[in-house]
Amino acid sequence: MGIKKIAFLILLFFIGSCSRKTDYKPTVKLDSILKNEKLKKDYAEFRFDNVYLVLRMEKKQSFVKFSREASIDDLVLMTECEKPIVRCFAFKVLAERNYSKIRELLFRHRNDNEYLDVYHPPCVRVNEMVKVYMLQQLDPFSNCKMKFSRVEYDRIFADFFR
Repeated sequence: MGIKKIAFLILLFFIGSCSRKTDYKPTVKLDSILKNEKLKKDYAEFRFDNVYLVLRMEKKQSFVKFSREASIDDLVLMTECEKPIVRCFAFKVLAERNYSKIRELLFRHRNDNEYLDVYHPPCVRVNEMVKVYMLQQLDPFSNCKMKFSRVEYDRIFADFFR
C-alpha cells in the first residue's frame, strides 16, 4: 500500500470521526412554548426578576415560584428551546425538583456547545457552554438526588470534551 493511500485513509478516518460529534440542535421555538398562557405569565414574572443565570438563584423567591408553578412536561419542553438561557433555566428547575430523567436530558445535551453568561455575584461573569452549566447542576456537591459521584462527574466532564 502506497503512502498516498495510507494518507488518504487517515484523512478519511479523521473526517469520519469528526463528523460523528455534531452540535446540539434545538427543536422548539420559545414562541411556541409560550402559547400556554399560564406558562407565559409565570415565565415572564420569573424572567423579569432573573435576567441572567446567577449563581444560587434557586434561593430567590421568583425561582421558587416558577419551579413550583411550571409542569414537568413544560420544563422538559423548555430544555429543547432555541434560547440557551431558557434551556439552562429549565434544566436548573428540573434538577432542583429531582426530576428522575435529568441524566437522560443531560446526555441529550452532551454536544450543546452554545455559550451563555453566568453571573457569580457580586461582579464576576463567566462564559460557559450550556452542557457545562447543565453538568454542574448534577455535580457531587449539588442537592439533586440524581447528582453524580466525583468519579462519574470527572469521567462525564472529560467525555463531553472528547
